[in-house]
Amino acid sequence: MRSHDVRILVVEDDTIIRSLIVEALSDAGFQILEASGGEQAIRLLHDPDSVDLVVTDLNMPDVDGVAVAIEARARHVDVPVIFVTARTDLLDHPRTPLPHSRLAKPFRLSALRQAVEELILNL
Repeated sequence: MRSHDVRILVVEDDTIIRSLIVEALSDAGFQILEASGGEQAIRLLHDPDSVDLVVTDLNMPDVDGVAVAIEARARHVDVPVIFVTARTDLLDHPRTPLPHSRLAKPFRLSALRQAVEELILNL
């Protein structure tokens, strides 16, 4: 699958971090949907063709990234999920869907692009 055919949902409540992620992935040729929180992300996931991959923050004030990942997998069974978080300890929670990838904040945008490219090879 070519990068311009891949739709990525980016979920991040921090505007600056979300903008950086969106810009990096857009520059790499991916189609981007963005959500400023979990509630908005879940609404976007209602579109049956909405996403090929999810990049989500874990710790958000309304609906957390685990809930976003669970909803994404319920609607798009094999969708890959990348959690970006400073709280990687929260990923050990039993409700966190597997498999998933994780990047600990702060991370390099090149590491994010690499993680995305590795996951889309399997789409």
